[in-house]
Amino acid sequence: MFLRASLALGLIAAATLPASAQSATETWKLSGLKSPESVIFDKANNRLIVGNMATFGPDGGADGYLSIVSPDGELVTEQWTTGLSDPKGMAIVGDSLFVADSNGLVEIGLGDGAIKATHPLDGAQFPNDVTTDGSAIYVSDLMGSAIYRFADGKAGQWLVDPGLATPNGLFVDGNALIVGSMGTGMKPDFTFETKGGIQSVDLASKAIAPLDGGMGVALTDGVARVGDSLVFDDNPAGTLYAWADGTATAITTLAPGAADLWAEGNVVYVPMTQTGELIALTLE
Repeated sequence: MFLRASLALGLIAAATLPASAQSATETWKLSGLKSPESVIFDKANNRLIVGNMATFGPDGGADGYLSIVSPDGELVTEQWTTGLSDPKGMAIVGDSLFVADSNGLVEIGLGDGAIKATHPLDGAQFPNDVTTDGSAIYVSDLMGSAIYRFADGKAGQWLVDPGLATPNGLFVDGNALIVGSMGTGMKPDFTFETKGGIQSVDLASKAIAPLDGGMGVALTDGVARVGDSLVFDDNPAGTLYAWADGTATAITTLAPGAADLWAEGNVVYVPMTQTGELIALTLE
């Protein structure tokens, strides 16, 4: 059963961007999702799309699916797109939604939710987050320490570098690609010898530059911008951070499993993989 709490009026229209995010207040919470890993706001249709991995890994087959949720936290369509394996990061270009899945980059029609094509990401070990500059699409390969680029109908490795430090979340920010890194020295139990955080990759030169005060902070999953702050989360800890002017500040802690978040205005939507929830937070 799906539950909704703490409804807010005018989440998007009334949003006022804070100069620098300092606090987060829960606006609503939707429960009953199945291992939600990602969320995106579809502006053209005024709705949220949530990626549910359901049973993670090959044992689940193709039981992953996408759900439609209203901006105020109502479940609209539980299984809008089905037949996915472990849907993770998403990006919208034109009338298509692009979703990272275990078998490649899946292109889905925004109109009807039908799968249009699956674009192979040759050599990718763990396709994860997705972002776009408006035309080209970038996909992180968490296990391969790589980033793929999809453009003109073709995908290929764009950057392979151990300095990416287990890349997870991606966000195009002007001329830079912000990379949410989980850390270095990953162990079998998915802990790390050193924590990651957020880094910047120049889209033209591909030069990697850790952001001052942004690394060694978190096992980062999702990253987005709210006003002057870059907002990112620590997946196992469930802590949400805001980075600005060389300082990363913890602004709230949720449950473990905070995944690929999305920001729209000053509202941040956080899918909680372990608890099966989608949480909307208003940042001030």
